[in-house]
Amino acid sequence: MKVIKSINNNVTHCYDSRGREVIAFGKGVGFYKPGEDIPLSAINRTFYNIKDTEYGVLRTIPTVIINTAICIMDYVSEELSVIYPSSAALSLADHLQFAISRKNQNIYLAQPLIQDLTQLYPKEMRLAIESLKMIEKMTGEKLPRPEAGTLALHFVNDRIQVSDIDNLDNARIIEVCTRIIEDQFSISIDRESFNYSRFASHVDYLIRRLTNNEQIESKNDEMYQQMANSFPDSLAAANRIDDYMASKIAIRMNREELLYMIVHINRLISRV
Repeated sequence: MKVIKSINNNVTHCYDSRGREVIAFGKGVGFYKPGEDIPLSAINRTFYNIKDTEYGVLRTIPTVIINTAICIMDYVSEELSVIYPSSAALSLADHLQFAISRKNQNIYLAQPLIQDLTQLYPKEMRLAIESLKMIEKMTGEKLPRPEAGTLALHFVNDRIQVSDIDNLDNARIIEVCTRIIEDQFSISIDRESFNYSRFASHVDYLIRRLTNNEQIESKNDEMYQQMANSFPDSLAAANRIDDYMASKIAIRMNREELLYMIVHINRLISRV
């Protein structure tokens, strides 16, 4: 692997032996200089076809969390006999970082879907519960058991065939949603920021769920009302995004999806 540029101490942008651009992940690989060759023995994982929105994950999330996500996705892939894209590990790492941050702030989101998920996806739920043990062993962070529900959703959603949404310009939809927020708050959002990367990833997965009519369902009305009352501008932006999504996909977000949209909007505008 020939180095193009370093992303951080453990991640670097390279050319492989066939001249294809690739992100190499491994302890200390970021210390190699542009033009130098990294021995394959030093590389733990390679990521091809990485989106711009995923670079923030590689730059800012601790190596131990990325390693944990990689191990989990490898394990789940083998157990389910499913091939996941390399980006699945990055989206999971992003989720783990956010989940750990919420736990440390004593913020717990209700997970009313666990019983339904256990019935619909028993293998994925079993693997999600085992993944919680892996997370604690590798990171020292003990996440609450309800987080198994969101992990199981990752295992299900990341393998969904996207042929049905090939005709949608997801990048364009994400950009329009971003401009709606900028207009609502009269701000300029940094498209290179980590929070924007997480927002873009959220919208990307939201498009998949809406297109496949697989929205998150719950009776979490109390939290929705609390967020709606506390953040009326974020609610207004979320509703405008919902209007736009409905014009593109012909499906409206339910309250649970709107709740998560409000959360992501708040996080996005907190560091503009």
